[in-house]
Amino acid sequence: MLEFLRSMASIRVTALLSTIKFFHRSDRCNAHYTTISRIKRAKYIRQYYLLHPDGSTIRIRTSEPLDLIQMPFNVDTLTDEERRFLEIKRHKTKKLTKRRETVKFNADEYIDLWRKSLKT
Repeated sequence: MLEFLRSMASIRVTALLSTIKFFHRSDRCNAHYTTISRIKRAKYIRQYYLLHPDGSTIRIRTSEPLDLIQMPFNVDTLTDEERRFLEIKRHKTKKLTKRRETVKFNADEYIDLWRKSLKT
């Protein structure tokens, strides 16, 4: 009798489980195919380097293409020499020089291009 009840319970459980959907699939056919899950790619398409203040790098995903992302560092932990170097680096300006180029154009060299050809 006990085994009969166990078999009936297992049949009811399997019938109940067959009616329930566990995953909701989206209509798009790409790597992001479930709504509650992680992206199932070994390598992400857009990964960029994140540089920590100690010099170590890791790869992260971003929505915008960036060559290298630098994390801010604490200026209070720098030595005096490093602070001076940082100040010089921040206030560097490029000197702009204006150059005037003279363009020499001689229309006589191109007169054959707009002269009407004489057909005989």
